[in-house]
Amino acid sequence: MSARIERIVKLVLIAATVWSSYSFAQSAVLKDEATPLYEYPSLQSKLVGVLAAGDTVRILQNRSGWVHLSARKQLKGWMRAGAKPASKFSLLDKTSLSGNNKTDVTSAKPYDGGIVLGLGTLGGDFAYIGRFYFRNLPRWELEGSFEYVAGQIASIYLMHANMRYLRTFKNRFEGYATAGVGVINTVPIQSAGARSISNMALNYGLGVQRHIKSNNWLRADLRQFTAVRKQGTLNFLEFTVGIAIGMRWAKL
Repeated sequence: MSARIERIVKLVLIAATVWSSYSFAQSAVLKDEATPLYEYPSLQSKLVGVLAAGDTVRILQNRSGWVHLSARKQLKGWMRAGAKPASKFSLLDKTSLSGNNKTDVTSAKPYDGGIVLGLGTLGGDFAYIGRFYFRNLPRWELEGSFEYVAGQIASIYLMHANMRYLRTFKNRFEGYATAGVGVINTVPIQSAGARSISNMALNYGLGVQRHIKSNNWLRADLRQFTAVRKQGTLNFLEFTVGIAIGMRWAKL
């Protein structure tokens, strides 16, 4: 059973990677006279080039006040956009890249999203994790999760929704805090002769993620789960690692 699940996870990972390569990038014209581009979303990273006002770029993703751009001659880099990245650009209409059809997007909002595939341990048992996330604010992200835990006595299924708060603290790295609520469903092995049990579960924790390339990140986090039962609370510690694959970026 576990080998089949591992094959499914690998197939989903490959399919999601292919999907992410077709993300909805937008074309835009820069407004600022001089725009430095950095290798990573950090002022301490390597400067890869400087763009001028009027240059046409492709917006690849928007993350925590930084915008990833693709420009002339295959130049790619991150520009510091601040709290209002839309004010730095004029978007080009999809039907024309000549610069004649421009739209002011100062009032528009950023968003991105994707999926996370991971493995981990919950209370000492092996866990398979699938998550999806959506961000429409620079530092806040909504996340939904489904987890399957292969226990020796019972199988455990968790479904929960979390909010994540992210901060960039080093080249390629972001730290985050997370908290949420959901349901934990415990299904005893058939030989145990007991019925499944569902309880509300709270969770909170800390994590770190490292930018790999394009829209992909490696993630690791540590979370405390508390199941609320009639007999009292039951605590579990979870550690997970996974890969986050961006599936839609670019709206400013």
